[in-house]
Amino acid sequence: MNIEELAFVNRQLAGMLKSGIPLEAGLKKITESMSDSKLKAQLDELGDRLEKGQSVEQAADGLDLPETYKRLLALGQAGQNMPKVLTCVADYYERVGTLATRLKGLAIYPMLILVCGLLVTGLMAYLSSFLQADLIDISQGATPFSDAYQSGALSAFPAGVFGIALLFYIVVLRSQKMRQYFSWKIPMLRDAALAQYAALTEAILASGTQLPEALAMVRKLETGSPLEIDLAAIEQRLAEGQGSYAEAANDSKTIPSFFNWIVGQADEDITTGFAHARTIYASRAENRMQSFLYCFLPVNILVIGLFLLSFFVPHFSVALDVIRMIDDFGI
Repeated sequence: MNIEELAFVNRQLAGMLKSGIPLEAGLKKITESMSDSKLKAQLDELGDRLEKGQSVEQAADGLDLPETYKRLLALGQAGQNMPKVLTCVADYYERVGTLATRLKGLAIYPMLILVCGLLVTGLMAYLSSFLQADLIDISQGATPFSDAYQSGALSAFPAGVFGIALLFYIVVLRSQKMRQYFSWKIPMLRDAALAQYAALTEAILASGTQLPEALAMVRKLETGSPLEIDLAAIEQRLAEGQGSYAEAANDSKTIPSFFNWIVGQADEDITTGFAHARTIYASRAENRMQSFLYCFLPVNILVIGLFLLSFFVPHFSVALDVIRMIDDFGI
């Protein structure tokens, strides 16, 4: 789903609500001007359900919209401050949209390298099978080539490695649990995840929600991720009377102490603290993405070069053996 378009729609919708237009009428008016897309269909269905008298939470149930968006809409209706919440939603999706787009684009590079590597090494293995047959025919009566060469194992090995790596990469991209796991293991992705956590918490707090309720909402959205455990512990410490977020988050396992220190520097203005953390960690994630891209090309050249070398060396060695055989025959 197009995050940038969702942000634009909500900013328009917030303006309509401020001018007195009901939510369902605003949705209908906006979707009329949208081009056919998945987002348009889902928002149109949301407007139809609201016109039938359903609450926002009921109307959003079962729709293929981001879970964060559904919860924020329900929060806006419950607090009777829907225009403010929609503005916060638009701000949130605009802030994380650029970072999310960069990450998606970044994920394409390894995919392209793996696909190209698989095609090249597969073609080499295919051509090698003919070359092996010719060389083995030439060597009849002489010292036979190694079993590994005759079986084609050496030429097929690079293609097998690229194939397994591509399969693993696809599984990681399609599995939510795998994505959550690696998002907290790879520094670049971890910074992006922390920036998104800060941006979401900032948006919820800006809508008028208190810190414990905001953390509870974020925790539900992070079900199954390492962040969920930390947020549950922070909630418990706040409930036990620890007044500040920095104190409650002091022993966090997933959330870095530096992140909590940044949030704590804002003292009682906790929303501003999360805004500062979001800015810093989004900048760190983008810098690490740039560093990754700068390192990616030379590393790829080195890896593919090694695979090509592993393909040519056995053939070069065999070609030398054939030349020696020809010399021995006096040809």
